[in-house]
Amino acid sequence: MQVTDPAVQLFGMSPVIAASAGYSAQTRIAEAWRRSPYAPVLGRLTAAIIWGCGSVAGLTVLGIPTAITVPIALTVLTVVIVVLAAAFAGGMIRPRPAGT
Repeated sequence: MQVTDPAVQLFGMSPVIAASAGYSAQTRIAEAWRRSPYAPVLGRLTAAIIWGCGSVAGLTVLGIPTAITVPIALTVLTVVIVVLAAAFAGGMIRPRPAGT
């Protein structure tokens, strides 16, 4: 089986690598943006994107074609981004107060 999907090549065909890379990226981004009140949200969003790429890679290894998994993953990502953008724009999500 020859796999040419970039997500599969990036994560070495192992969802475990994607899980650890996502967690590592989450902590690194939260540390880098520690002064921003949105640091945990940015870290978690980055980790979720990496975990999504790892899940697509894992499904590709199982034999499910990327023609099926990628549009589903992009749809989920688009919905999440639109909901977050609407929540930020509407003021439903606010930065954490500096004292807490």
